[in-house]
Amino acid sequence: MTTKWFEELPEQCPPEDAKVCNGIYFRIANGNPATSADFFSQRKLQPDKIFKGEGIDECIIKSISLFSDRKEIEKRMKLPKFRKAVIAEVSLKPKDGVLKKTFGVAHYSWWRTNDFDVSQAKVITYGN
Repeated sequence: MTTKWFEELPEQCPPEDAKVCNGIYFRIANGNPATSADFFSQRKLQPDKIFKGEGIDECIIKSISLFSDRKEIEKRMKLPKFRKAVIAEVSLKPKDGVLKKTFGVAHYSWWRTNDFDVSQAKVITYGN
């Protein structure tokens, strides 16, 4: 069975050490309800941007940032660029793709499949 990724991925992506999805994760989203666009990679959102930093390659840029700890995502919600954002809670199953622990406390990089059902994302209003 061939996995159908939501985005075209480079060779060797997702990485071999990525794990099958299974659990509750959190994502910063722009609306209520969350839409598919709230689960786009940085590359899809900014196709011409040059991304720099340790551990950042095209595979990571084509992943979606998720957090396993709500408190960690709430810290990021205090940044001015997220002033109007909300937190979406998603329950990921193996059919939704793979993820890998990356970049600090509770941060994961997720490679989304076409099978992910965005309608199951539950928006949590920040601060309530």
